[in-house]
Amino acid sequence: MHRFIFGIVLIAAFALTPATSCKTVARAAARYWTKRQIKEFMGNCEEKTSKLIGDEKAKRFCNCAVDVVAEEYQNYNETKTISAVTLLNAAKDCAQQ
Repeated sequence: MHRFIFGIVLIAAFALTPATSCKTVARAAARYWTKRQIKEFMGNCEEKTSKLIGDEKAKRFCNCAVDVVAEEYQNYNETKTISAVTLLNAAKDCAQQ
């Protein structure tokens, strides 16, 4: 009987816990950059990558890349002085998104 109740409680906990998307969890960038800086990075990233991989893939890539790049370059101004190739290498694992 206790297993049955535990199972119901466990299922209820899963059902009531909101699904967490990359957007909500992944805002690691918010620890280092302002909202304006994140928005700027995302806009530039999506604009440039969508021409190569399409809009939907660009959004997924950039959503991942913003956090990866922010972790590596905690000072947002540094991202403006490094090459695009360096940024892409920093976020290379995001290509799987």
